[in-house]
Amino acid sequence: MAERPDLAVVVIGFRAPAELVAAVRSVLDQNIRLEIVVVNTGGGNAKALLADCGIDVRVIDVEERLLAGAARNRGIVATQAPFVAFLADDCLAHPGWAEARLQRHREGIPAVASAISNSHPRNLVACAAHLVTYMRRLPGLPAEKAQRYGVSFDRTLFERYGVFDERMRSGEDTEFLARLPEALRPVWEPRVLTIHRNETSLFKLLADQYRRGRRYGVYLGSIDAEKSVRPFRKVFRDRRNVGKLAKEGLSGKERTFARLSLPIVWIALFAKSLGASVGARYGDKTGRRR
Repeated sequence: MAERPDLAVVVIGFRAPAELVAAVRSVLDQNIRLEIVVVNTGGGNAKALLADCGIDVRVIDVEERLLAGAARNRGIVATQAPFVAFLADDCLAHPGWAEARLQRHREGIPAVASAISNSHPRNLVACAAHLVTYMRRLPGLPAEKAQRYGVSFDRTLFERYGVFDERMRSGEDTEFLARLPEALRPVWEPRVLTIHRNETSLFKLLADQYRRGRRYGVYLGSIDAEKSVRPFRKVFRDRRNVGKLAKEGLSGKERTFARLSLPIVWIALFAKSLGASVGARYGDKTGRRR
């Protein structure tokens, strides 16, 4: 019998987008055996989409839309490997992504965080999108400046501390990580590199950042009834840090293009800040006030 894989990868899709194919292929192309399951929610036929491209992996298609926490939990229950990682349908696993994770887990690390790279490093809009969203997950950052997300987990953590909150529109990973004792918090491992497919249209970038900001504002409103102006300032003050982080976290031409994109970054940060203010004041899409 073939040896059971040590790492399960849960690929999360929404409405079976075409991009799901590349996301799954990037996991299949890793140089080690993996347990792979696709959790697709909100409709669409991910199984047929992947089969048409010659991809045979386990697929869980759910007609209703599940929030991220619920989709993650479906994947946890559907897999057995001792370690569990997650990949969104708008991301790709860089070569070595799985092997570097497993190396750290086998060293006894229960939670391993990943860095993010830009899919279009010479497109100024994509560079701006990348910096606004992932300025604290750039691969060149030292551990003390890096945010610990994109985490893979020892499965026993879910048994001891529960699973992801299925009611949260965003921040379900933040909420779960807050439950862990300090000694079990994620370790920064920039060799685990996830490629994010960033927006290349300015209009789509601003709309996306507004939506992200609004979700973040809803999350802030749920944990602390801040005045609406405070979430705006909390987000917009990153304009002071982004150039420094880009200089430290990137190199070569990628750093050059990132710095050229800074005027777009500031506009996008304003859109995200406005969304955060609205989200904190008015709550989720049902219109309920916090």
